[in-house]
Amino acid sequence: MPQFDPSVFAPQIVWLALVFALLYLVVARSLPKVERAVEDRRARIAADLAAAERARAEANAAATGRTAELGDARAAAQKLLSEARARADAAVRARLAEAEAALGARTSEAEAALSRARAEAIAALDEVAAEAAAEMVGKVAGLEVSVEEARAAVRKVAA
Repeated sequence: MPQFDPSVFAPQIVWLALVFALLYLVVARSLPKVERAVEDRRARIAADLAAAERARAEANAAATGRTAELGDARAAAQKLLSEARARADAAVRARLAEAEAALGARTSEAEAALSRARAEAIAALDEVAAEAAAEMVGKVAGLEVSVEEARAAVRKVAA
């Protein structure tokens, strides 16, 4: 193998030094560009992270504001709903009171009419009972009883 031949060590060392020097120069010149690219990328990532953090903070603030607005809107809706319920309840109570008053008046009128009808029926019943009693006494006993006497007898028995 030619690499292990001691007569060619010197040229190999020279070539090694030349190639090493050439690679060193290439790397030395390109390394700052790579470092700059890495630093630029780091800076861009940091800026993007900062922008994302700001956007998240703004979104949280907006969400908090929307939540507060939503709460206010719900409270206003609840207030309107309770006011509407109160008005509806008052209207229903008023109509119920009117209906109860009308029913009470009709009930009073009906009771009065019923009392009058009962009194008339009882008066007519007394009259019919007196006439029937007078007739029965005449047929059964053969006596003539006047309607006035029969009425007096019916009143006496009914009392």
